[in-house]
Amino acid sequence: MKFNIYSILLASASLLTLAGCDKETNFLLNTKEGQLKCGNLSVKYVNDGTRANNVDTGDFTVNFVNTATEEVVKSFTYSSMPEVVSLPVGDYRAEAIYGDNPVAEWDNPFYKGSSNFSIEAGKLTDNVDPIECTLRNIKVQVEILDETGMNIIGNDVQVVVKAGKEGELTYDSDHINRTGFFRYDEGSTTIIAELYGTLDDFKINKGEGITRIYEDAAEGMAYRIRFHVNRPDNVNDGDIQLGDGIKVDATIQIKDENHIINPGEPADEIQEDNMRPVEGTGKDPNKDPNDDPTPKGKAPEIVPMEGMTVNECFTLSTDSEVKFSVTSETGITAFDIVIESTTLTPEELSGVGLTDKLDLVNPGEYEEALNGLGFPTGAKVKDQKYCEFDISTFVPLIFVLGPGEHKFHMTISNAAGTTEGTIWLKNE
Repeated sequence: MKFNIYSILLASASLLTLAGCDKETNFLLNTKEGQLKCGNLSVKYVNDGTRANNVDTGDFTVNFVNTATEEVVKSFTYSSMPEVVSLPVGDYRAEAIYGDNPVAEWDNPFYKGSSNFSIEAGKLTDNVDPIECTLRNIKVQVEILDETGMNIIGNDVQVVVKAGKEGELTYDSDHINRTGFFRYDEGSTTIIAELYGTLDDFKINKGEGITRIYEDAAEGMAYRIRFHVNRPDNVNDGDIQLGDGIKVDATIQIKDENHIINPGEPADEIQEDNMRPVEGTGKDPNKDPNDDPTPKGKAPEIVPMEGMTVNECFTLSTDSEVKFSVTSETGITAFDIVIESTTLTPEELSGVGLTDKLDLVNPGEYEEALNGLGFPTGAKVKDQKYCEFDISTFVPLIFVLGPGEHKFHMTISNAAGTTEGTIWLKNE
């Protein structure tokens, strides 16, 4: 009798002990649940070297999502996730997230990654792949570089960047060194950057600024947009006028934040590309950048007169005509000429009001002399689809200076591309 009482007391104590344990230890008694050993579930970056500053994986939220219903069954901060979690039987996605995927916001990246696993009744799952997290934004930084050495960039200069379907941020003096993160929307691959403000005391208004475009933006990529403010060599110090002497180009450095670095490979794989100019873009600051169609057509074409070939020497006589035309399916946006000659030196050219480096779209002080020698300029070139050049009046000047060779190197652009070609003349 005493033995039976002792056995009953011992069994009762064992049951009480079991009841007092964490309820997670009772999963063997529940045929509708199993357990996940979270200690084997790690959260990491695909490329730890490119994560945003101060973003630690311990701050990520880990959601356990039922893949059949897409219901978030349980959720934890990674740093406080328990060793073991009980979950209903089924297939799951462990999803690690940082940030809220802003349309456009400063210093607020969005990282995400996932790993799949299954829960079986009464079993402990410990075979689960790491969650590898990647940047899911378009990351943009902006620089404005004064390469004139004359401090001509005003304090009011700003750059408006548009990316994604609705993203827009203004990089002004308070934000120029900050990083913008734009939501990536499938199919929205355009970045548009517009610079406006004061350059060399010339005021550029918002919506009419210097606009550049990049069309191959992708998720997880970092873009550093650099506006280069330059002074061409033919402009003297203190004699700079926007349109005559200041040119603003833009380049874009591209880095894949999610690039998997292999042993021995450099940590930063950076490419650089030119951002192309866009006529008219930015005049409506509320316009969706993705409404701008990709320009169609081809680069400008130089069509010489009969008997003359571009980039080949043409021998002149005293009564020779020199004619050519330029055609462009879209309007001409830039037309530059560099004169290389054995006799038409910069000194000789200055005597007829010219220089050896000319801009037909923005001719400045050389407009009258250019027009007199058969070169259309300004509005007769800009946005035109056809321009005709009759520079036969140059021929007598060439013969007066004696025998020589003369190359007119032309660089002509439209929205579809750039063409380079040379009208090459020789007199004996």
